[in-house]
Amino acid sequence: MNWYAITRDKFMSMKERNKLLRVCKKQSRVDMDDNRRTWVTRYMVVHLAVNSGLRVSEIAALKIFDLHLNGRENYLTIRNGKCGKKRDVYVDAELVMHLQNYLFFKETLWNESIDREAPVFTGNGGKHYTTTALHISFKKAIEKAGLSRNYSIHSARHTYATLLLAKTGNIRFVQKQLGHASISMTSLYADVLPEQNQSLANAILK
Repeated sequence: MNWYAITRDKFMSMKERNKLLRVCKKQSRVDMDDNRRTWVTRYMVVHLAVNSGLRVSEIAALKIFDLHLNGRENYLTIRNGKCGKKRDVYVDAELVMHLQNYLFFKETLWNESIDREAPVFTGNGGKHYTTTALHISFKKAIEKAGLSRNYSIHSARHTYATLLLAKTGNIRFVQKQLGHASISMTSLYADVLPEQNQSLANAILK
């Protein structure tokens, strides 16, 4: 089997993705009521991962000035992607609002810096979250949602790519969003989602 094959166990279905976000949102509200930040941050990490397709190292490295959320063009600047490449990743309106709210919480509730050079996700000593911490946090969210333990934060990237390509059919856009050097890598996500198979088979009858 091709090591790079995007097999079914590597990405979530839309139903699983939505359940994960729903559980994280619910836990985030509980933590907000109890003046805790664990699930507030975890929800933000998970939402960002499944709605942007960023690599875990790219999430960890994000700084405030990498967020461009002005309402006309909303995107994240990845300054040091794979092989040191820079790219802009466009994000949806719902994720933009969540990021804006999260920055508000950082500044007003947690007294964390939102200066240009400050980390988006702040760990111990005001430093960036480590990739290990992000991996662990995502795994805890997966566990809470009762999803497969095989899913990791990298599964969020596979999920984003698979769903985006299925919805848009625009392989060039997906390639740019993911930062793939070759479109052949992006084409690995071109297989249809399992839940679409029956409807596509029935299309011959219409």
